[in-house]
Amino acid sequence: MDEKRKGQIDRIARYNHMILKQAGKAVRPFRADGYVNLLNRYGTQRDTTERYQYQAEPMVPDEMLTMYYEGNGLFAKIIDTPAEEAIKHGFTLDGVKDQAIEDFFTEALDELDWEEVAMTAIRWARLFGGSIAVMLINDGRGLEDPLDWRNIRSIDDIRVYDRSLVQPDYASMFSYDPQDPFRTRGSRLGMPEYYRVFSKYGTFTVHDSRCLVFQNGILPENTTSSIYQLWGIPEYVRIQRAIRDAEVAHGSATKLLDRSVQAVYKMKDLSRELATEEGEDRVLRRLQTIDMARGLLNSITIDSEGEDYDFRQFQFSGVSDVIDSTCNFLSALTSIPQTILFGRSPAGMNSTGEADLENWYNYLERIQKRMVKKNLRYLLSVIFQAGVATGEVDEVPKIKVTFNPLWSLSDMEQADLEQKRAQTQLTRAQTAQTYIDKQVIDPSEVRKKLADSEEFDVENMLDEYDEDLFVGLDVPPGGMLPEMGQGQAPGMAGLPPGSVPQEGEAEEMGRIPQEGDFAEYAQGVSVEEHSGDPEEDVGNAPAAAPAATKLPQDMSEEERDEAKEAKGRQKPVKAPQSDASDGTSPNPTEGANHASVGVLVISDGKILTGTRHNDFGYGLICGPGGHIEDGETPEQAAYRETEEEFGISPKELIPLGYGPAEPETGLAPHIFLCTEYEGEPDCVDLEMTAPTFRSLEEIAGEGASLFQPFADSLELLKAVLSNAGAGSPD
Repeated sequence: MDEKRKGQIDRIARYNHMILKQAGKAVRPFRADGYVNLLNRYGTQRDTTERYQYQAEPMVPDEMLTMYYEGNGLFAKIIDTPAEEAIKHGFTLDGVKDQAIEDFFTEALDELDWEEVAMTAIRWARLFGGSIAVMLINDGRGLEDPLDWRNIRSIDDIRVYDRSLVQPDYASMFSYDPQDPFRTRGSRLGMPEYYRVFSKYGTFTVHDSRCLVFQNGILPENTTSSIYQLWGIPEYVRIQRAIRDAEVAHGSATKLLDRSVQAVYKMKDLSRELATEEGEDRVLRRLQTIDMARGLLNSITIDSEGEDYDFRQFQFSGVSDVIDSTCNFLSALTSIPQTILFGRSPAGMNSTGEADLENWYNYLERIQKRMVKKNLRYLLSVIFQAGVATGEVDEVPKIKVTFNPLWSLSDMEQADLEQKRAQTQLTRAQTAQTYIDKQVIDPSEVRKKLADSEEFDVENMLDEYDEDLFVGLDVPPGGMLPEMGQGQAPGMAGLPPGSVPQEGEAEEMGRIPQEGDFAEYAQGVSVEEHSGDPEEDVGNAPAAAPAATKLPQDMSEEERDEAKEAKGRQKPVKAPQSDASDGTSPNPTEGANHASVGVLVISDGKILTGTRHNDFGYGLICGPGGHIEDGETPEQAAYRETEEEFGISPKELIPLGYGPAEPETGLAPHIFLCTEYEGEPDCVDLEMTAPTFRSLEEIAGEGASLFQPFADSLELLKAVLSNAGAGSPD
């Protein structure tokens, strides 16, 4: 090439570069030293390392979503699996203990095929962005009318329609009538009041109050796609790139394996043979012969001189890493673990998969709360309202839906959990034993706590006991009662019968009598002689007990006749006059057979009461009590009267002191406290009727309806506890 022609070419190239630069198409001068690569666009205007701009994916037609769901198994699994897992474990209604109510709504949901309806609605919400479930409710109105709650008779069926078939009435989204604020479901401002369904089988309009709406998330008001604004984004729009990369990675792996082995054929004088006119045909015929021999005989025939046939194998060490990365990315976008989505264990440093499963269950809980919970509560409200109308249920219960756990323990995990629970219970039992040995608590307190809750916390039990025992009494928690001397009633040490401690006399006060303190306070009473043998099939009183301490069902006919005669011979006996100058009543322990007793039975902070059904105080409210029979101690009389009048057997009797003398008889009753007993209150012999536990406020409201000795015993209890609360023990 001469110099003149070369100069013309250089001049044309410079002009071309100037034109491209003015047009903005030349980023930098063309250089052939490797800084510009036209194949991968490196160094050009389309260099991805220098120029990056996000471009949204094109709109996906609904028909394409349907076709992709039908034909792609991986995508169908992404849509179906969360919907099935979120529903299949079921739910419970908190606070509903009536088995009849539970059977009612369970059967109603089964008839409506609720599980399949909910799974289908969630599927279409994930596939198309949203769906509605139309309830066919029999309330005397049409689908386009608001639901008439007062006239609901039944719910007959539920039909699910995906977002592609539903057209919301956007004109009614912000309509609000103050005269009828509950025309729609609560305060659903921003939601349409009507939906128009365009099914290929027909078209209809339905009111919002007859629909269960399922949305796949919430989008901003100025979203780029108005179609998805009300409902949510279809899952495919967000994962289409990731699912495409995963499919390409898996599909290309098999193709790479086909090309991982390359056959190499060496032919002598190949270049010279190809240079001849018929050389190419001869080479092709030779290759065909070799390939035919390989296919027929699984062997290759070559010339011993000048020909060679070999295989070269290529290593694809990074292919598995690429596949793993695409699977991880798709799993992250869908929140579905690889063990569920691909049926394979996760790879990497943390390959246990525990974190993946935890995220998976959290994801399902979000679906339950966002899509299922509100719709299920609304559906149950309709079902219960229909049940009230038909008389199958009395009232609509409180509806609080709790979904059952998504994950159940394996046998090994369950055994490990039980072992840890047993170790915890052992530690608590050892702590309780230490407190018992130190006489801080009584074994009966631990036994009662275990009967209430099957487990106990010793530290909390000490705090709860005093507060629960005397609910309504004006006594601070942990209030104290005076210490009791030998043979003296608690709180009455050194005081005459019928009196209460005065100011300044509470210095020697102890603690409030509690369950288990019978050994400290009971003045020689023996509960064992009243308890009987638990293995004998008899009543509450032993056969060897005196007839006066037996219930009618425990007596023989002769003993019942003797008891009636003895009761008929009884007459009120006036107490002897006292020689005391202070005017107090004589000590009732002198001539105890002519005294009386009263028992305050307390359970859960309430006092046992009944209505008297005999001539003396007929119709008045009273607790257990009566006269001491001949040969009885006050404790035996208290035990007997409690059994006869209320059918319960005290396990512990705590003496409180003496009440004021009765005006009619002059008797000062022995007052006992009972916090532990066996049996259920039942007035067998009709000396009392209507056994009821009442709080102090309820008893105070009865006023004049109280039997005076019973009212006096309550005042004694209040006085003892009030004075005990004023003390400051060391």
